[in-house]
Amino acid sequence: MSPLLKVTNLSTVANKISRPFAVVSLVNIGDLALSVYICQGQMNWHKHVDEDELFLVHEGVIELETERGNLTLHSEELAVVPKGTAHRSGSSLRSVVILIRAAVLSDRKNGHRTIYPLDTDPPLEKVRLARAGSTLTQAYQAVTLAQVEDFEVLLRTAHGFGPREVAPESGALWLAVRGAVGIETNEGAGVRLEAGELTVVPKGTSYRLSTSEPSLLITLTR
Repeated sequence: MSPLLKVTNLSTVANKISRPFAVVSLVNIGDLALSVYICQGQMNWHKHVDEDELFLVHEGVIELETERGNLTLHSEELAVVPKGTAHRSGSSLRSVVILIRAAVLSDRKNGHRTIYPLDTDPPLEKVRLARAGSTLTQAYQAVTLAQVEDFEVLLRTAHGFGPREVAPESGALWLAVRGAVGIETNEGAGVRLEAGELTVVPKGTSYRLSTSEPSLLITLTR
């Protein structure tokens, strides 16, 4: 039987979320979960003792306050809050935020900035997808955006027909950032991702990407 590829539209999911800061899990990739939430108002200070947490703004703008510095994240900008770092997010707008973090957050504690960073801890930095994408000059080239646990978060270009690939044990996540891309498996299943849509190719499935226009995608790899 051909594996089915399900397409999830981030904006459609976000429009169904009625309560700010309610996290909706979309897909799991190995030990990680990709989720979405609405940032509007102010979250309480807290920290995840054993898990990194990546914030990627899909729509809007958020303020990310942490013990290691504060950042303003706009659409197509991300930052990783390392494990054990007290933080909170907030926004005066209704903003849509993608989270990538451990599938099960085992230890979450309230934090009130009572633990100070070591002098050796660098301030947090944000990553702009547009800037990272400008370094990619060839189709199906990739650049690392961030590290979350033992996964690398990659930005990848696509144009024309890509190489044949086999989804790893954790499955292959593809999130379209710009443009549109087709994904077709050897068994004949296929989907088309527009910007703001994602799918997961099941483990062991042979597939390839194709697009008639230059496109940017996010994927994960170990």
